[in-house]
Amino acid sequence: MGKFWAMIVLGAMVVLGAWGVQAGRADELRKAAANRERRIIFNNDGDDAWLTGAPATPNGFLSVRMDHVGDCSVDCIFYCTTQGINIFTHDSELTEVFRATSGSFQNNRMDALIQHGTDPLKLVIEACRKRGIEIIWTIRMNDIHDNWTPELFSQWKKDHPQCLMGTPADLKQYPESDPRNVYSFADFAYPEVRDLTVLIVEDVLNRYDVDGIDMDFLRHVCYFKETRLHEPVTPEHLDMLTDMVARVRAAVLAASKKKGKPILLSARGLPTLELNRRFGFDVEQWGKNEYVDFIAVGGGYAPFTMPARDMIRRGHEWGIPVYLCLSGSGMIQRGVKHSDLSGGNTEAWRGAAANAWRAGADGLMTFNLFPKFPGSDATRDARSAWAEMNDPAALVGKDKLYCVENLDHARTFGYMMRAVPWAECLPITVAKGEAVRRNLPVADNIPVLADQINALRLRICLAGLRADDQLTVSINGHPVTATPEKPLWLVADIPAQAMKQGANTLTVRYRAGTADALTIQSVELKVDYNQSKGA
Repeated sequence: MGKFWAMIVLGAMVVLGAWGVQAGRADELRKAAANRERRIIFNNDGDDAWLTGAPATPNGFLSVRMDHVGDCSVDCIFYCTTQGINIFTHDSELTEVFRATSGSFQNNRMDALIQHGTDPLKLVIEACRKRGIEIIWTIRMNDIHDNWTPELFSQWKKDHPQCLMGTPADLKQYPESDPRNVYSFADFAYPEVRDLTVLIVEDVLNRYDVDGIDMDFLRHVCYFKETRLHEPVTPEHLDMLTDMVARVRAAVLAASKKKGKPILLSARGLPTLELNRRFGFDVEQWGKNEYVDFIAVGGGYAPFTMPARDMIRRGHEWGIPVYLCLSGSGMIQRGVKHSDLSGGNTEAWRGAAANAWRAGADGLMTFNLFPKFPGSDATRDARSAWAEMNDPAALVGKDKLYCVENLDHARTFGYMMRAVPWAECLPITVAKGEAVRRNLPVADNIPVLADQINALRLRICLAGLRADDQLTVSINGHPVTATPEKPLWLVADIPAQAMKQGANTLTVRYRAGTADALTIQSVELKVDYNQSKGA
């Protein structure tokens, strides 16, 4: 054998030997990859493929969001290319490519990027590799933005109307408060839908160098017809989705073996085991059977009060990390004037993050928090929030805003499917002569930190409030003096010793007044520390 061929054979033996060692340690390597540090997961919904204001070039695409993720604690990116069932903003001959340029999509860069020999997913992977950031492709399992945006309606759905839960007539027949208004859901009771989902994942695994696959079951949370009637799915339906997840897991493991590296599988679900099962997600089986390597919890609509402790505990019992989702959608008190919870408030992100860390989360996922071009307020706000939230110890002693969320939209919009636990949030009506209570979670140990606190101010918004109405307010049984500040708002300075770390019971009693009842629309607690003044 010549020297050249001897070297080739030797090299092959080294590669095969290394793979044999790695294959023998596959479980160990996978566990290590699953349990790597993920302080902040940036969930990028992928509309940077068609957002306006950037050139239709690779650099133009990257300037929208991906140029702004370094050096701000983001160590994992979930990148979504899903525009609807079978239609994506990554290039594929198997699935449909989203090429629409009409209406709000007039700046869609897909064709131009493909002509450059690339696409958004390839560019995001390259950007993550450059920065040492984990990159996971996320598939929205049943996205229905196409219900209101015709450009997103895939040819597959047009060719398979029998696999949809309704017809376009449902838009006129049912109001927005009725889940049946959303007709374009794919019905996962049809094997064609589940088979297509597995095929789509396999295609991405075969053609893209991702570190993992994420199944986003919260976009959107309806998989069987019972859900459109506010009924729990059947045990058979639970088994259908579990079987599909198992098939996706098998595809991920096969790709891991083929590529010689651990590729992970995650899922985003609801904050309680009961809710997950009601909607078809047998997360307990997924965890116990090792179908998923980690999970993300919640849609982020209730970032301050989300009841996720049980799912965190269960995930840890199953041996998998659990991440809590905080969303910009939950950082706004809709319809509430003069609220401090108004979008780009870093103090609010700190408060929500502090509560999530205290609940035992292994890390945080941000949703609907996006940079948008260099030097913009959106970029500044996103980078600031990511950098501030990454370490629970570093959050101690920093100004925060804690809230009880107004989730009226979760109750009144049908597409939410009653999937958000809103019963203990706001709004809530307090009748004259009666009292109501709400839990205000606060991660800070305020009594211990009292000497560092400059101000501790509670604000309560009440619809219908008049200047001569008589109300009493207490926190954990300690009466506080609440006075009018702005129209519809009461304000009270809270003594530090009245607070507890964790759950705090707020009681509001409507003693006398003109109206028969008032409605509490917002509860906000501002914690102002001395040491952060001027920072």
